[in-house]
Amino acid sequence: SWPRGNLKSVPRASSMWQLRVMRRSLAARQWLQTGSSPMFRPSTQILSAQSLGPRSFCKKGKNAPAPVEIETPNSWTEPEALFDFERTHDDNTAELGERNRKWREEQLAKDPLYFAKFAKGQSPKFLWIGCCDSRVAAENLVGGQPGEIFVHRNIANMVIATDANLRSVLQYAVDYLQVEHIIVCGHYDCGGVKAAVTSRDHSSPLESWLAHIRDVYRLHAEELDAIPDEEERHKRLVELNVIEQCLNLFKTGDVQRRRVFTAQRPHKFSWTFPRIHGFVYSPSDGILRRLPIDFKSYIAKFATVYNLYDSSSYLASVVDPSSQ
Repeated sequence: SWPRGNLKSVPRASSMWQLRVMRRSLAARQWLQTGSSPMFRPSTQILSAQSLGPRSFCKKGKNAPAPVEIETPNSWTEPEALFDFERTHDDNTAELGERNRKWREEQLAKDPLYFAKFAKGQSPKFLWIGCCDSRVAAENLVGGQPGEIFVHRNIANMVIATDANLRSVLQYAVDYLQVEHIIVCGHYDCGGVKAAVTSRDHSSPLESWLAHIRDVYRLHAEELDAIPDEEERHKRLVELNVIEQCLNLFKTGDVQRRRVFTAQRPHKFSWTFPRIHGFVYSPSDGILRRLPIDFKSYIAKFATVYNLYDSSSYLASVVDPSSQ
């Protein structure tokens, strides 16, 4: 029952406690050498001696026996590249691995330091809130490079105050990355917007999400119902939804707090930010369009309802997040 290990000698156990420790230690060594555990990939090699560190197990006390020195593996090993993995495995991701290999080689051919630059961190100027639709990835629409755009995507590019995911992204982008622009980008032929105008219960949680788009229709029902063509009505709802999500951004304390902070320091900031922009993309022609939105009139109309900070007040001067 004693597992065979590769230690030169097995010290004699002076207690049942030490015997259990020694048996477990040698069992672990045997497990590493055989690679029988399913947690190890078939191509994973046995860890080298350099990556093993000694760990002592001993019973405390004056007359305790000498500690048993065993070696334990590091807790993490780097996975193999996808394009190497797909050579030895029949996997549906093989195509992605080959694409990654070609893309990587192309970038290195253009700039040998391409990836080294991005390893140092990111400082994007834009936060992009877009739709999950596979046709409308932000970087593809504007030919973006890594590190340029901080992206959050969800169904129908919604900005919902109770969405912890969106709010976490917004807070991080505004307070820590200190982005200067926030873009809400919708797109025509949006499945989420289309689903929201159908008389059907899509069941939770999807229906709960789509209810916010139904609210946009309710707010603009008079304008939308006056459009006879169904396709044109859909496009206008997409645009109105983008506008409403932009306004939802202005309602948040994250955006208001940063705008007040920058507005009160003209000697440090040449203009107030973050600035909010509404875009809409058309998959049928590939054109990204800017929506003309009169934010000033909207803000002036609802300032008494949504304004959280008084820029004339001393308390409005919040602490710079970067100084924390």
